[in-house]
Amino acid sequence: MTIWRVLDIIKSSSDFLEKKGVPDARLDAEFLLGDVLGKNRLELYLYFDRPMSSAELDRYREHIRRRGTREPLQHILGEVGFMNLTLKTGPAALIPRPETEILVEKALTLKFKSEPRILDIGTGSGCIAIALAQDIEKSQVLGVDISLEALEMAKGNALLNQTRVVFRELNILETLPNLKDRFDLVVSNPPYISPAEKEHLQREVLEFDPHLALFADGDGLTFYHRFADILPELLVPGGHFLFEFGGLAQEKAVLNIFTEKGFHNLEIIQDYNGDPRVISGRYLP
Repeated sequence: MTIWRVLDIIKSSSDFLEKKGVPDARLDAEFLLGDVLGKNRLELYLYFDRPMSSAELDRYREHIRRRGTREPLQHILGEVGFMNLTLKTGPAALIPRPETEILVEKALTLKFKSEPRILDIGTGSGCIAIALAQDIEKSQVLGVDISLEALEMAKGNALLNQTRVVFRELNILETLPNLKDRFDLVVSNPPYISPAEKEHLQREVLEFDPHLALFADGDGLTFYHRFADILPELLVPGGHFLFEFGGLAQEKAVLNIFTEKGFHNLEIIQDYNGDPRVISGRYLP
C-alpha cells in the first residue's frame, strides 16, 4: 500500500494540473491541500513528511479533479478574501477580484456628509457594497442586481460579515430604484465584455462565471451609456461615481461617454498591473 506524504501529493497533483492547463498549478494544489488538512500554505511544508489518511486523500483527489476541469479555485474552496472580508463564492455571481478592490479603496478616500447614501449597481456577491458599508461610518448602502441567485449570495455574505446592507432586485437598464433621497455615491462593476471577446476568455471565466454578469451587447459599453444618462437622477449635486471597466481597450470610449455628458473631475485609476481600470467623477449640475 502506497503511503502518500504531503510533499508527494503536492508534486503529483501539481503535475496533473499543469497537464490540464491550469495556471499556477502548484499554488492551487497547495491551497486545495491546505483546505483539506486545515493548514495554511506555510504550515504544509512544516508537515511535509506527514502521511495522509484515505479520507483526506479522497477529499483532496475530488478537489483536484474539479480543478482539472478548470472549475475556479474559489468555487472549490467556497470562499475568497476581498479587502478585509471573507466572502462565500459560487456560480451565482462573479468571483470578487483584486482589481475591484481598487474601486473600493478609491471610494474610501472620498469625503462625504454624515450618513452618506451609496448605491451599488450589479452588486453580485455584494463585495463592494459590504466593504463600503463596513468602512464608511454610518453609511446607508443599497445593492441592486437583476439576479435573484446573486442577491441571495450577497445577503448571506452581509450576514456572514455582520454588515447591514439592503439588497433589492432591479434591472437598471429598464428602471431606477424608488428614490426618497438621492445618493452621495454610485458604484458599479457592470458587465463590460463584448460577446465577440468570448474566445479570448479563460475557461474558468467563460464556463463558470455567470454570463449575465460578464457580457454586454455590442461593444460592451451599454451600461456606461445608461449610467451617464441616469446619474443626474440618482446623485445629489456634488455626488461621486466610480465604475470599473475593461482596461485600455475601453478607456477612451468610457472617458468620452462621461465627458460628453458634462460630468466633472473625471479621473482614470489604474489597477495593480498598471492598467486603466476605474473611472471616477462627480455630478455638478
